[in-house]
Amino acid sequence: MGGVGGYMTARFVSARNADPKGGLFISCIARGESLNVMGERGLCFCKSDGQKEFYQPDLVTDNPAALPEQDLIILSVKDYDLAAACAAINSIVTPRTVIIPLLNGIDIYERIRAVISSGIVLPACIYISALRQEPGCIVHVGGNGNICIGDDPHRREFDHAPLVSLMAAAGIPFDWQGDPYPALWKKYLFIASYGLVTGMSGKPFGYVLETPELSAAVQNIMKEIYAIAAAKGVVLPDSIVMSSYENARNFPYETTTSFARDVQVPGKSNESGIFAATILRLGEELGIPTPATKAAHEAIMKKA
Repeated sequence: MGGVGGYMTARFVSARNADPKGGLFISCIARGESLNVMGERGLCFCKSDGQKEFYQPDLVTDNPAALPEQDLIILSVKDYDLAAACAAINSIVTPRTVIIPLLNGIDIYERIRAVISSGIVLPACIYISALRQEPGCIVHVGGNGNICIGDDPHRREFDHAPLVSLMAAAGIPFDWQGDPYPALWKKYLFIASYGLVTGMSGKPFGYVLETPELSAAVQNIMKEIYAIAAAKGVVLPDSIVMSSYENARNFPYETTTSFARDVQVPGKSNESGIFAATILRLGEELGIPTPATKAAHEAIMKKA
């Protein structure tokens, strides 16, 4: 139960409380002290203005297999936990179960399908900054929580209207795009490049923007990702690299990335697999040179 999972829990519990007879039953997967705290008092959700609210799900457990078959599953784990999480929920997925993955990465659909063959997996991304402050307590730092989402490439007959209604009832900004991949690649282009450069340098957005060498590294990684997306048939605007680079100016000077924070802790797992490793692998498969990504990856690996 991290920041994104906490945000979604708060929204769904709010919808359940507003309509107690609506049939919503919300289960959360938590571990360790978070499991104990949430079981006793519910989820503490600290809003961006500092106000704290508490949300009590119907069930909190550390054993997904103990749950009944599910209608909707929100996957919001880190990429290095994804395979294990998919294996853990496989037994509660039916052909009609909808799975929404809300985690970083551009090949998440394929990685889920490598473990789970049933259900409906909807490629998606969320625009939010939320993190776990302490066990059972989530802080919403910024972003409105808008979800961009679209068809399961292999289950296009899925009727998404009930899902749209559920998200509206929960107050979750929800943008059904049919083909979500341009939106997913646009977000990935930003978070992967700034993630790698802040991870490599240990510096925040503001420092990166004012340092020519680091600014060039960001833009060069963006160009490599753009070329990979184009080779895969994803159409992005010609201006996407510069507009994405400049987008960092909308954040406070000291803004960093969760990837960079993880890299700074020796021995801690990080999401290098969905950033550097994925770009390097796709570049090799598609014949796209990726020297800027390789340089950032090598610098990060020296810190491990």
